[in-house]
Amino acid sequence: MHLSEIPQRLGQTRTILLLGASLLAMLIFGFVLANVERQRLLDKTEHLSHSVANLRAENEQLQTESNQLQVKLELAQMRSSQLKQEVVRLQEDIFSLQTDKAFYQHVVAPETTQDGFFIDGLELFATSTEGYYRITMVLLQQRAVSVVVKGELAISVTGSDNGQHRVLSSQTDDILPEGNMAYAFKYFQPVTLYLQLPDGFTPQSMTLSTAVHQYKRLRGEYERTYNWQDIIVPLP
Repeated sequence: MHLSEIPQRLGQTRTILLLGASLLAMLIFGFVLANVERQRLLDKTEHLSHSVANLRAENEQLQTESNQLQVKLELAQMRSSQLKQEVVRLQEDIFSLQTDKAFYQHVVAPETTQDGFFIDGLELFATSTEGYYRITMVLLQQRAVSVVVKGELAISVTGSDNGQHRVLSSQTDDILPEGNMAYAFKYFQPVTLYLQLPDGFTPQSMTLSTAVHQYKRLRGEYERTYNWQDIIVPLP
């Protein structure tokens, strides 16, 4: 090697060293970046794993609550079905008792019935409002073959108005806010009415009357009078 080539050779070696150093630096930088990215992905994966675990736990809890609610719903439906059956049984018992009572009432007091139609359990309740009363009763019929009966129940109250004898009627006076009560039933029909008497009127008796129709044919007339003091239930 000639002495004049030494500087040129040293320049090439320096260049090669610089390139090598640059490549090594790039490799180190790439490795560092890869580690940083790997750590970021690991952190993200761990975060997602926690999120999935939380969602699974929440889903299991919601599923458990849903199952519990489903069981409660099924129990409630079973209880509702039992209550409905109990109501039907009680209605049948009531009707049976009312039928037995109707039979004996017909034997003891046949004038209170019209071909099996009668009114039972009439009660008159005083209210906190003066002259305002609540009436409860059950309309019944007892026949070998029961069919639907229809009609309108009228009420009249006999008493004294400021010392003068007077008869108030639901057909001509406003003692029933809705007028005569229409009914239609096959076996029995519970009834609740509200009666309003004018100020100064002292009631003595109440009469219930109706024309009983079967289909479009008049089956007969029913009328019964009650002593006011026998049916009134005073305020406690």
